[in-house]
Amino acid sequence: MVEDLRVEDIPSDNGDGLIVSWKPLHRSKRIIEYRIYRGVHPDTLFFTQAVPVNPNVGFAGDRMYFYDSGFGEFIDITSPGKLKQEKQQKPGSPLYRKIPRDMELAARLSESYDIYASVERSAFYKRAKKVYSANEADSTAYAGFQFRHQNLLASMRPGVTYYYSVVAVDERSRFQDPAPVVSGSPFPNAPEEAAALYGVWLDDTRELRFEWEYPMVKDNIMQYQIHMVSGIDADAWENVKDNPDQRSAYLRPITSGPAGGGALPAYTAVPMPDGIPANAQFAIELMNRVGSAFSSLAAPRMLDSTHLPEKPTFYVEDKPNDKGDRLSVIWDHPIVFVTKTTSLDRNNSRLQVNYQLNKTDTQDVKNLYFEFTKMGENKPFTTIKEYYQDMSFIINVPKGYDYRKGFKVRITMEGQKVDRKSYTLEQELRWDESMMTLMPGKELWRNGVEVSKIQNVVFRRGITSPMYVMMKRNTCFDNNLDVNVPYPSTVGKLVSGFSFVKDGNLHTYMNGERHVRKLKAGESRSGYALVSPEVSFTYDAETGTQLSFNIFRDEAFKQIENDKKELATLKSQIAKADSPDPQLQAQVDALETQVKLYDTNENVIEALKIKGQRAWTRFITKIREPESRQHNYKVVKTDTRGLFVEADLDVNEEGEPNFHFPISNWFAKDKFVTLIAVIVYGALVVTFVTLAKRGKQLYIRPIAGLDEIDNAVGRATEMGRPMLYCMGHGGLSDVATLASMSIITQVAKKAAEYDTKMIVPCYDYIVLPIVQEIVREAHYSVGRPDTYDKNNIFYLTNSQFAYVAAVNGIMIREKMATNFFLGYFSAEALLMTETGNTVGAVQIAGTDSVTQIPFFITTCDYTLIGEELYAAGAYLNREPMLLGTLKAQDYFKIIIVFLVVVGSLLSSLQVMTLLNILPTK
Repeated sequence: MVEDLRVEDIPSDNGDGLIVSWKPLHRSKRIIEYRIYRGVHPDTLFFTQAVPVNPNVGFAGDRMYFYDSGFGEFIDITSPGKLKQEKQQKPGSPLYRKIPRDMELAARLSESYDIYASVERSAFYKRAKKVYSANEADSTAYAGFQFRHQNLLASMRPGVTYYYSVVAVDERSRFQDPAPVVSGSPFPNAPEEAAALYGVWLDDTRELRFEWEYPMVKDNIMQYQIHMVSGIDADAWENVKDNPDQRSAYLRPITSGPAGGGALPAYTAVPMPDGIPANAQFAIELMNRVGSAFSSLAAPRMLDSTHLPEKPTFYVEDKPNDKGDRLSVIWDHPIVFVTKTTSLDRNNSRLQVNYQLNKTDTQDVKNLYFEFTKMGENKPFTTIKEYYQDMSFIINVPKGYDYRKGFKVRITMEGQKVDRKSYTLEQELRWDESMMTLMPGKELWRNGVEVSKIQNVVFRRGITSPMYVMMKRNTCFDNNLDVNVPYPSTVGKLVSGFSFVKDGNLHTYMNGERHVRKLKAGESRSGYALVSPEVSFTYDAETGTQLSFNIFRDEAFKQIENDKKELATLKSQIAKADSPDPQLQAQVDALETQVKLYDTNENVIEALKIKGQRAWTRFITKIREPESRQHNYKVVKTDTRGLFVEADLDVNEEGEPNFHFPISNWFAKDKFVTLIAVIVYGALVVTFVTLAKRGKQLYIRPIAGLDEIDNAVGRATEMGRPMLYCMGHGGLSDVATLASMSIITQVAKKAAEYDTKMIVPCYDYIVLPIVQEIVREAHYSVGRPDTYDKNNIFYLTNSQFAYVAAVNGIMIREKMATNFFLGYFSAEALLMTETGNTVGAVQIAGTDSVTQIPFFITTCDYTLIGEELYAAGAYLNREPMLLGTLKAQDYFKIIIVFLVVVGSLLSSLQVMTLLNILPTK
């Protein structure tokens, strides 16, 4: 049993998380997982999640922790259909499996959780059911969804008591006794203080710049405010910063802004306020709904604008040859840097240098140049030209030079929009005692400027939001960021409530209230999760208004009429009022703008012309989904310590932001060579198949192992002893097994003609009936159905070495005259062929396993090497389709060899045209 189970509130969160901790069992118990159960009543706990553990080493710490926070699994397609108690539980146990797909139970639990529905995109628009609440006063039409169309996620609510237990499960799937049930309640807390605050005083521009690091738990941070703190030192500030009454006397607000849960930019620049002394100190206050937290004091660095990084320039382009879900944000030329070196000889006179080239698919680099210079010198002792970028090359260390002193590396390149004079990168290679080799330092110089501490931070915003959200911080070794812009696959909505039918009554649980009424005629008796049917439809850039529509066409038209009536009502209220009401006027202005758009916005006008529900939802998705995938991007270059520069905004000639979205490509342009190769190969196949059908004799070189099949079968007949046909331990997914099936047809025919017993032990039970049918057809085709015995073809085992032992026993007991080993083999091959030698059998083997061919060659009389096994079917059957395909392969290989030779010659002359047009994978 798990001991010392505790449940505690997660500090500094928004009140939706608890920490579950316990003392882990000793590793001798061989525990593989700890299963956590949670519920809102102590007598009913549902499985929530499992924490896996390695049973060999156990858990090294004194306590295990599980953070139960945010939206987690509630009900999905894998949930049981009805309430089921957990396995191996005693009567009266409170533990149950996952929450079942029971609408009434889900409704009851929704009173203690916030529920989020992730509905399949197609189901949201096509399977939504217009449902009304049991509340007679609520005339709202909701979109109802059954369990099979959605995944429900749940988040805990502040102040609600939740109960937990933990069960350990060992490697034999035995459940230990559950831990005693404990409880806890989450509560919203003030945020943590900022991890760090950095400031820079730019004296020449009279500007203060701040940059900060958010704490680990940042989702609940709504706003920041930076204060100047005066009249107190750093140590004293630590004692008073958490006391509102004491700290207020030392604070002077400087600037503030939104934090957006830590996703918005963590930097700001303000003009130098009056009265700020040179030795001023600052603190940042992070705020949420509950409270705030102040950071430690930070003194800004005194610098000027020459220390700022170079302003970044960037552009956004669509990723070529994709399905339309990726963009590239590019802010620099290709970046090349050395990653490591390796000594190739004892004297350390030759070094292998590995490097990395970071570039996009559209950036072309023709040649790279690496100039190596001894430390303390300026003239390079060697220059390496990399015309084929294989990410490594070899240099010779100058004689007499101790390479442990290191080297300086200067990297230049030739390519699209870049040349050797305008763009250089430099590194230093230093001796690393731990790695015992030369390793690059952390520094990187770009055109003589050290940029190793510079980060390029990419932000983006949607078409409806003015706020930029951080996507990723990129190091100086990156020149671009691939942005994934997925196609919408689900629609997410908060669940407003649940409705279900019981005893002829409609029950609705919503907003903590329960409503019941008689089921009306025509109403569905199914249970539904109720969500808002409104979705964002289109954004009007001219007015900056986001329009939303109901997915039910008739309800959307009702909403338009209601908006017009409400606008008229509000205007009459303003006209009758004695004094202007600013809030009411703002409400009228917003509603009036929206109503005007019903008559002026092109998308709205087009939508209102649509007749029919299916066409309505189809048009909504056509407009809203492309708009949701459009983004405007921004790049900020920063040293993360207050020196930052924003790139110019990405706008068009009219000053409006450019919103980028990826475009799907019908054809991958880098695969045209593959298309040509397929056409050429297809033409060869058609040509040779046609020739074979017309009776032309297509030459195939003799394969000794196949020519000897007749003799091998005849030998067994003369000796009056059986043959063994072994197909190895492959399945139908192995090409070698399929090739072996084409050979066994001919072997079985010969065995039937000579009335020779052939034993076929199978490794795969799926292969067994197929082989039985092949052998039976072979006996029938030669007119000897009476000689077929299906008991000679049997299943042994799918355990590799157990199969070998059984086959060896059969060979010894039956005293085989001939053995065929044709198929997929691995480590067991030599065991079987050596046993065959001891009984004096003639052995013919073949496999495509390169590691086993040498063993077959040394122990068997004849061996089919590699593709000879694949060609055996055509060689033996002489069918036009097989012959034509085989000859086409041979001629296509000639073309490949020709291209390899020509490519090698051209590459030796540093002409990479042929190599570049061929596909790399």
